[in-house]
Amino acid sequence: MKRNFVFAITLCLCSASLFAQPRSASEPQKLIEFTSGLMAPVWSPDGTRIAVTTDNYTGIMVANADGSNLKCITNESGAGYKMKWSQDGTQILGRTNIVENNRVLHEVKAWNIISGKAELIVPKSRNLAGTPTWKSVNVKPTLEALGVYELMVNEPAKATTQIAALKQFKGKIVINPSLSHDGKKVAFQIPGQGMWACNNDGSELKSLGKGSNPQWLPDNESIIYTVVTDDGSNFTSSDIYSMNINNGKKHLLTGNTVLIPLTPTVSPDGKKVAFENAIDASIYVINLKY
Repeated sequence: MKRNFVFAITLCLCSASLFAQPRSASEPQKLIEFTSGLMAPVWSPDGTRIAVTTDNYTGIMVANADGSNLKCITNESGAGYKMKWSQDGTQILGRTNIVENNRVLHEVKAWNIISGKAELIVPKSRNLAGTPTWKSVNVKPTLEALGVYELMVNEPAKATTQIAALKQFKGKIVINPSLSHDGKKVAFQIPGQGMWACNNDGSELKSLGKGSNPQWLPDNESIIYTVVTDDGSNFTSSDIYSMNINNGKKHLLTGNTVLIPLTPTVSPDGKKVAFENAIDASIYVINLKY
């Protein structure tokens, strides 16, 4: 009996350490740079590659996880905005911008990351309010069909009226929604109202305070995010934090740096965070420890 009790306590302690909040294990290191500037990195599902886009979300480029072999997949306008990897890591989904007769139209395409060949998913349209996901390209974006996360991505301006828990924010847009690894929780922003989290069915809405671009860690309990300041025209400072959404505990991950980190993204194993630096428009990475 005593042995079983000790084993149980040890198991609990191991589990607690396994899901402890991360801290920085290294100073930020430059990962990728390019002549026209890079932004909005996104890790592939297996963590072996990272996709980036250039100024104004023009084009999509893919590099190895260590920053090597940067390759242009497409140079189409808008393709990199909220781009999404396929689950098998062979394609990237994106929404392009096409200007015709002074009107902006959109197509949804999937690009093969090896050949660059594009597959047209949704023909040219003016009715794409958001950025479709792989799940939603052939499904009408309703709460019943897709869940809160997919609805926020597809209908960011309508989400606050269609999701009962968000009706207090009616008239505001939902931005930067992020789905937890287990698909059960969503973290997101309401402009002027900070970050929030809820279950993917819209229940248990919770304020997370000031911050932007929340991204989930593999434990499904913690996020990383940025706290950014600006002077009305330019970003003046920014830091990346981690937070356990259950107890509100926070850790600063990028202190004592002159960088201005934006749009952080967590590697699938939770060991690295990549981000764009607003100062030199390059992609940086920090290692995490638990």
